[in-house]
Amino acid sequence: MDTPRQLYHRVDSRLRGLSRLSYAFLSGLVAAVSLLAIGLLILEDVLVWAVPVGVGMAILTYVSNPNKES
Repeated sequence: MDTPRQLYHRVDSRLRGLSRLSYAFLSGLVAAVSLLAIGLLILEDVLVWAVPVGVGMAILTYVSNPNKES
């Protein structure tokens, strides 16, 4: 069984290995799904917000390129 530190490093290395577009898509998807989950928990209809937030997050992640090595 992996320790949490080993699991973190494995996930981190896989995410850093993604292309710029794949990483941006994944971050937008995570943002949209997270917003939908929170909306379900508080019993609000947030579908009209989840899609633009996910698209905006994907665009910002693509433009900023956080995996770029300095």
